[in-house]
Amino acid sequence: MRSTWKRKWIIAPIAVAIILAIGAVGAVALAGPGDENLPASAQVTATTGIQSTTGLQSTTDPQQRQALREQRKARMQDRLARQKERWAQARAKMTPEDQAAFDKLLPTITDQRAALQKAREDLKGTLKQMRELVRKYKPQTTPST
Repeated sequence: MRSTWKRKWIIAPIAVAIILAIGAVGAVALAGPGDENLPASAQVTATTGIQSTTGLQSTTDPQQRQALREQRKARMQDRLARQKERWAQARAKMTPEDQAAFDKLLPTITDQRAALQKAREDLKGTLKQMRELVRKYKPQTTPST
């Protein structure tokens, strides 16, 4: 207990952090569904009452999940297109030496993205195998009547 009082300076920042966290949660809870003052990512959905910080509510409807995946994919493609435009504008302003270095980096980025995608797919498969293996040993729950 004595060592805690030696570090009493830490109590004030912890108290401030707790108060701010409670205030943020309270503001979202009091705002209710569709409050215009909150950013869209922090609004509470009217149907589920679940706060969505990513914009992707959990749903069991396969059509909704597919629509969300397609929206996410379209946003990613738009973001990559905007990035390519910005890079082309920046490349036009570069010196010839920097343009050469830029041109060497582009294939590296493409290769690394492909490797990352393959690693994601491999991880997805491995996690699926792990879930199937663990599911064998999951205790069976029987409904009590």
